[in-house]
Amino acid sequence: MGKPTQEDAPVTESIVAKLLAMKSDVAWFREELSRFARTPAGRVIPDNFLNALQHLDPGSVDLIVTSPPYLNNYHYVRNTRPQLFWLGFVRKPSELKHLENQNFGKYWQTVRDLERVPLDFEHPGLEKLLARIREIGIERGSYGGAGWANYAASYFNDTNRFCRVTSQVLKPQGRAVVVVGNSILQGVEIPIDNILAELALRHNLLTENIHIIRKKRVGASIVSSSVRQGARTTASLYESAVILRRA
Repeated sequence: MGKPTQEDAPVTESIVAKLLAMKSDVAWFREELSRFARTPAGRVIPDNFLNALQHLDPGSVDLIVTSPPYLNNYHYVRNTRPQLFWLGFVRKPSELKHLENQNFGKYWQTVRDLERVPLDFEHPGLEKLLARIREIGIERGSYGGAGWANYAASYFNDTNRFCRVTSQVLKPQGRAVVVVGNSILQGVEIPIDNILAELALRHNLLTENIHIIRKKRVGASIVSSSVRQGARTTASLYESAVILRRA
């Protein structure tokens, strides 16, 4: 919003430039692999990480590097639809539905109209944040705080499951690097990184460090859209890498 319409955007050139950059990265990676005395073997598992124990032995992983979806109502499936079709992962729109339902944290659109979504675990601090959000814009129904509280509760239920599975698949002293971002829902800031660290500890995962890796300017489209707006806030959005170690 607020930007002029671009009548003749160089879409083809932009896509080709990205594809050439990816090709260059793949070529570099292959060259680096050739330097090893024994070529590492890779395996792609097309499944949700929360089902990892169906594919991996307990205590078999040295390192996990991941950035799960942020609590920002970014509809990942909707925004990657062209790539999914181009790469042959889906053939018709109806096949996207299971991806939406299995998304980490769900989508606001899929949980906003549900009955109150409770946390699957006890966390007084988070309960207070959710209660604050739930009381905002009651007259707006699921578009107010109630819908956003359901969204946040669903997200943290999956976060707790993520910590449990991570603890089960990591070797002792194995590490997980988890890149997350804080969130602002209805004007209420939620420190995702700190809550992740607290949940991880419950699953025998120690937090070695939390690195702030990017501070982002608060944009109206992110924080104060007509759908998301609540009380005004001076909080800023940031990204951090949470370093977890299995005790």
